Amino acid sequence: MSLNILILVGGLSERMGRDKSTIERPDGTRQIDHVVALAKGFSSSVYLSSRDNTDRGTGLPVIADLHPGDGPVGALASAAAAKPGEPWLVLGCDLFLLDAETLRFVLEKRDPARKATAFRNRIDEKPEPLCAIYEASAMSTAGEAIRNGEFCARHFLESLEPLALDLPHPAALDNANTPAELNEAFAKLQHDVKSKPVQILYFAALREARGESSETVETLACTAAGLYEELRFRHRLPLRAETLRVARNGEFTGWDAPVETGDEFVFIPPVAGG
Repeated sequence: MSLNILILVGGLSERMGRDKSTIERPDGTRQIDHVVALAKGFSSSVYLSSRDNTDRGTGLPVIADLHPGDGPVGALASAAAAKPGEPWLVLGCDLFLLDAETLRFVLEKRDPARKATAFRNRIDEKPEPLCAIYEASAMSTAGEAIRNGEFCARHFLESLEPLALDLPHPAALDNANTPAELNEAFAKLQHDVKSKPVQILYFAALREARGESSETVETLACTAAGLYEELRFRHRLPLRAETLRVARNGEFTGWDAPVETGDEFVFIPPVAGG
């Protein structure tokens, strides 16, 4: 049975401030065109999942959300209703570092006897739902999940007990939700992505949330924004970067500041009542 590919373009992109699918990449192509080209390299059955029923100029068939606002699990349920009894590879349109090798790897390692095949997140090792293969047996349960109020794509994927794979390129599924994180993604595209140790100092609300005043971490980040997002995700820190100031090696800097081996970073929360 051939594998359908569903590209999700239905998000509101509120933190980015614009449609992520139409962002221009460093090579001049739109992000959606980049993902579509990758998908077409592996399947002739490529579809867009969209809340507004538009194809973003791709010419691809669109599977409109049956219930807009239900997120990726709702998109799965809509795809299952459109093409019952078929498996799908689901891709988020905001995977700026996604490459052909990553897709080839998940397709080669796919186990159709399992309900799903997915990659482990490089930080918390939980399965990533937006570059994953959902077998027909999994697709048939997406509608039930929605009816039961289960809208979290990660929780839904975990419930399927997927085959979990390590990424061939660790940063391949890093996404971007803000302009600063987009700069981080583009920096990774244009420079070598390598692990390096850096020192982190925590103060005030972040020290309370972390339970530590300092730590040394290994990071793949190229910019301060990427480093903080790794920390926020790893430690479930409560504050978003937009609310903080950042200092590198003792001096205040911007979120596009480079991250180099041995650097010291401080992420400074707002003063209470200030």
